[in-house]
Amino acid sequence: MFVVLAICDLGCFISWAWSLTETSVANSNLLHNMIPVFATIGGWLFLNHRFSRTFIAGAIVAVAGTSIIGIADWQIADDRLTGDILALLSAFFYAISYLIMEKLRENFSATTILQWACFFRTLLILPVLLISQDRIFPISWSGWLTVISLGILCEAIGQVIVVHSLKKFSAGFVSLFLLFDPVMAAILSAVIFAERLSLTNWFAFAVILIGIYLAQSGNSGEKNNPQKLEVNNL
Repeated sequence: MFVVLAICDLGCFISWAWSLTETSVANSNLLHNMIPVFATIGGWLFLNHRFSRTFIAGAIVAVAGTSIIGIADWQIADDRLTGDILALLSAFFYAISYLIMEKLRENFSATTILQWACFFRTLLILPVLLISQDRIFPISWSGWLTVISLGILCEAIGQVIVVHSLKKFSAGFVSLFLLFDPVMAAILSAVIFAERLSLTNWFAFAVILIGIYLAQSGNSGEKNNPQKLEVNNL
């Protein structure tokens, strides 16, 4: 399963990066944010998760909130269809990764899962890099600092926290918090680059928070209490 996890991770990163060359950034981000939809459906189909109406309503509201952020830049065109499909495919691969990690958390620690996932991702991508790239290592201190920061902050800290939480919460519930990515990106842009946040941005942030609160209120995210995983009047 570690190999499958690595393949899904690479599938997500490659398809998402590829989509950015075939469609707009707004389209790519909006469709990539469909991760909770795929994770919830996959958990229901393959991991026997059961979600209440409140959880489903909250998930829909949260996803709608992220859509508000980029809906003004959304473009529909035939020449962007390939990129849109790739962005949606990246969300599918990412959701599958979360479901696999949730299953692995039954028997392995978060650090063990990520160590093996990183190992197999490296084995799979290294031959491609050696063939297609003249240089695979940074040549400047700023380049090394960027790579090291990504490794420490995003992988060693961020991903460990996410995978650790999959021991208690379902992949569908945990993936909802990925919707905070555009929120945090916008806030950090305002702080670091002095970008101005519009009323639409603040409204979208509020909608996302309300959606996640509703999903949490549905009590379908926790796995340690069987009663909380039952369908309520579905």
